[in-house]
Amino acid sequence: MANPDKEKLVSVFKSGHEGLIALAKSVLDEAGIEYLVKNEGVQDLVGLGVVGTGFNPLTGPMNIMVLPENEEYAKELLKDVEESGGIESDDEETETDK
Repeated sequence: MANPDKEKLVSVFKSGHEGLIALAKSVLDEAGIEYLVKNEGVQDLVGLGVVGTGFNPLTGPMNIMVLPENEEYAKELLKDVEESGGIESDDEETETDK
């Protein structure tokens, strides 16, 4: 994504699993949706690595972000990937919240 306005990007997928991130990126690439992956490449930067949590607890999980106009379409495309092991978004309700 060339010079994205980071204040306007929205999160559509979070995971500490590199395989799921690669799959999600592939799905978005195929659909032609531009994205930014926050925290990619810094998972092993600080000495703690990804022990126990699947992601570095200091940097957090990798977070795929898109422009707001692509949010709903991207979430729909990534629904199956998320069900296979992504981290639930902060703004989504869980079954116990309903």
